[in-house]
Amino acid sequence: MKNESRQINRPTAKRCTLLALALSVLAIGGCESPGEGDGEIINAIFLPTDTLLNLACADAGIGFELCVLEDPENPFALVATPEFNVNDPDARTKFELANNIPAGPTGAKARFYLWATALARFPSGENQWYTARALHELFDANSDPLIQEQALRAYRSMFDNFWGSVTFFECCGGVSFSVNLNEKTADDLYRTDSTGYARLVPGDPLNTLSLISEWGYTYRPATPPNFDDGLVTINGG
Repeated sequence: MKNESRQINRPTAKRCTLLALALSVLAIGGCESPGEGDGEIINAIFLPTDTLLNLACADAGIGFELCVLEDPENPFALVATPEFNVNDPDARTKFELANNIPAGPTGAKARFYLWATALARFPSGENQWYTARALHELFDANSDPLIQEQALRAYRSMFDNFWGSVTFFECCGGVSFSVNLNEKTADDLYRTDSTGYARLVPGDPLNTLSLISEWGYTYRPATPPNFDDGLVTINGG
């Protein structure tokens, strides 16, 4: 299945926006490059702004699949997506790229490519979760059932491949705190307000609990007002 091409709403024309980068990148295809010829060192790339997605293979953005790195529509294929380096905590990271992508639906497709690229290069729960969120955002924008399926698979991969992962958020004057992604993933699926996006599992939220159970896990939903006491366990574990 690695070589299978899966089409999702193939666009007839590309809409792009320019992303200025603080990091040097290689000029790439996809939209007209701001320079003459591939390989020129530039400080900007063009990003797609549409919400129509062609997956390079059936498992693009899932687990340890690498096909997104060879996707000609991926604007980040030749862009460094550095992880946080404890030995150089002030160095630029993938989050600097993410923060420069336009908010809202016009940036959702670019966010998918960024996080799927980061995931392919450095498989981690953090990169998988952000990839799942980007697919969720794309589904919210266009209601495509194939994107819906891929988003669900990306969320499930959090449990199957990256159990116990965390990510870090910053607040309160620069104080960092960790968030367990088992529970964050389940909450994103169960509670609409967790993401603000359309539900991937329609109908009663109990349907989400049933699906998570089919995957082999049990979720005890978080409770208001903080929604920070949810718990995911492995069935039979």
